Amino acid sequence: MNVPTHRIRYLSDRNPIQRVNSHCLNALIAAQRSVVDYVYSDAAEFYSTVIDDMKLSLPTPIQLKDRPAQDFADQPFADLVDQYLSHLKSADLNDDASRARAQELASRTQLLRAFEEPDIVLERVTEKVHDVVMTFPRSAEDLERGRNPGDVLDPYILMAAQLLLYGGDFQKAIGASVSHKALMIIEGLMGHLHEDVIGMMRGNIRAPEPRGFNNKDKIDLLENPFPGADVVQPPTSVGEPLRFHQVKSKTGSAKGGDGRRLGEQLRRLRQYYKGEVYFDALIGNTLRGHRSKGGVLASEPSAIILVGEAAFRALTRSSAGPELLLRVYQAAFEDVFKRSGYEVDNVASIIASAFQERSDAAEGDFSQALLKSSIGDHLDEQDSRSFKPERGSLRS
Repeated sequence: MNVPTHRIRYLSDRNPIQRVNSHCLNALIAAQRSVVDYVYSDAAEFYSTVIDDMKLSLPTPIQLKDRPAQDFADQPFADLVDQYLSHLKSADLNDDASRARAQELASRTQLLRAFEEPDIVLERVTEKVHDVVMTFPRSAEDLERGRNPGDVLDPYILMAAQLLLYGGDFQKAIGASVSHKALMIIEGLMGHLHEDVIGMMRGNIRAPEPRGFNNKDKIDLLENPFPGADVVQPPTSVGEPLRFHQVKSKTGSAKGGDGRRLGEQLRRLRQYYKGEVYFDALIGNTLRGHRSKGGVLASEPSAIILVGEAAFRALTRSSAGPELLLRVYQAAFEDVFKRSGYEVDNVASIIASAFQERSDAAEGDFSQALLKSSIGDHLDEQDSRSFKPERGSLRS
């Protein structure tokens, strides 16, 4: 019998995952081949790659020979820094900059452990974060009304912040409002960022979003192969199962009936592909108080519910999983801050000045003017009996 060569290893040829669209199939095969111990023969080869990437001349310690690459790469950041410091000293490179250089080497080690092409991943993440930062409020108009016409600045909350939190300091209250809006945008960013970045890690693929597919809950090998999954992990050894992960930032991210619906999606994936299904919340340290666990398990009792470090270990296949994610975010956020120059205090000063000018021109109390602006006087747009939304308009 002829065995197909372009296939996902360790899974039966009869498993329908062998027939998903070519993009997903290629990605799953590449994910299997990307794991550290598949790419690098031992820790010495991995170490040499890190040193070459950093353009340093540093001999490879003999004790790394025949040690598994992943065993070395999965060490905590602090332990890696200490080891690199020791190596730098033994190579007579001990100087005032040694600790900074050791930290750079440790950071590169964790990035290379996480991704086959860390520089490409960093560039993608940095660009995505930069695009989001450019939507942060920068003017009085941005703070007064968001992209949704119904998202207006609440004058009562602003007054409460000014008088209860900042002793009447108007500019500090504006700064708090700017920070709040920016943090809400960041919260939305992080959920998608976690899915994308973890999906790019070694051994994983990001499950594709269905495009132009009507029934998003139905499994379709070509158009919608993994409904309900954010990350798919093909097996990397004999006996290891195919794994599907639904990823959330924290335990309260799926509310109401979402848990039950997600459980139904995970159940269909398990039954169809004969794999394991996971519901992962990254931030948290206990399953107590998990708001979605009951709904997921009611629909799919076989689902594995993980939170915190347990979730990171499963998703990254690493004991240093949280640090791997932290490393790429730290590099991206620092780069974006330098490029954007966005600082809340500066923005708050500009907005407070604009509001003050408006208040002076009106020769009245600013809070009164803001209240009028926030609630408006267009009664025909505020009453469902008379409201007539414009077709295709955000005002609907």
